[in-house]
Amino acid sequence: MDDASLRMRVAFDERIGDSRAELAELLACCGTTTARTGYLAELAARLEVFGSAGEPSSTPILDAGADGLEYFRRHGPEHARRRHRAFDFDTEIGARYDRQRDIPLAELRADAESLESLCSDMLDARRDPWQRVVWQRIGGFADTLRVACDAVERIVFDKADAVHRLAEGIDSYDGDRYEARLAVFDAACRHADADVADVLRRLGDEMAATGTRDLAENRYAT
Repeated sequence: MDDASLRMRVAFDERIGDSRAELAELLACCGTTTARTGYLAELAARLEVFGSAGEPSSTPILDAGADGLEYFRRHGPEHARRRHRAFDFDTEIGARYDRQRDIPLAELRADAESLESLCSDMLDARRDPWQRVVWQRIGGFADTLRVACDAVERIVFDKADAVHRLAEGIDSYDGDRYEARLAVFDAACRHADADVADVLRRLGDEMAATGTRDLAENRYAT
């Protein structure tokens, strides 16, 4: 991993760590004790050991945590009624949770591998020192893209994991409990939005610095 990718990894780790700390504090206020099981537990183990779960898309990760949304679907109307306001589950809850769906992680990682292979071939064919420096920098972007994919995967997992924990005790309504769980949901969505935006901003800066922006624009042109 080159220096730029390493610095980016450290920056993402710090930001994701701060987000996780706030979510853990808010979940503690809820008193939820739901443990990870099944797919979420498997994802957590892979992320812990490898730093990446290798998921093809963000969608199945969000699907795994979506059971926690049922709490708001069930009790949101009553909570709103007691506060004399309307409640729209799809707008207030569903759409916010789904904002990171359909991120093509596998395709982006494949692009990183293709770019790395291209740069290796170009370096083998180039003897001019200036040209080699350019292709080495572009090759370094492949590492950066992988780091960005891993960060997005962790960010989406944290969102899904936090929301999944809200499924506990879904049958009973209590106003204070609802507000506490809504605070968790709000924080999970806010951090996911801001942290993914930070990944994209840093990735864009690196694309501009390495001259890979035109390559990406051609790759994803529709």
